[in-house]
Amino acid sequence: MIIYSLDGNTLIGVDDKGKEFSHNKTEGNWFSDMLVILGAQQQAVLDNAATLLGYNQALAQVQGPLDVGQGPANSVAPPKPQCKFVSDIGNVTFGPFVPALADLIIPTTSPSHVNTGTVGLTTYDMVLRMYQKEFPQG
Repeated sequence: MIIYSLDGNTLIGVDDKGKEFSHNKTEGNWFSDMLVILGAQQQAVLDNAATLLGYNQALAQVQGPLDVGQGPANSVAPPKPQCKFVSDIGNVTFGPFVPALADLIIPTTSPSHVNTGTVGLTTYDMVLRMYQKEFPQG
């Protein structure tokens, strides 16, 4: 990302070959071009934040009902958007967000998972039956 130098009069960037370059306010068009690119980079940061927020909200609208067992049988996750990158020389590219965006998690609801007791419940049932056998009521 283009940055201002410590003196505040020079913009510093890195070209596509990894070499640093800079232009001073006195260089007119070159400096103005870098200011336009800096503005595009800052706008890309804002756009990416809004895109990320929108995706997370859309995902939550699908994930929330699934988590409480009220979602549709065939839930579809929102499409994953791409992150916008603006290089220091003004090239615009798109790629995946880093860190990666969250995925839709579909909970397992097969009868074997829902209707079977856990080990704790089975142990409780055994102890309860032994108690009822030893101490019959009425």
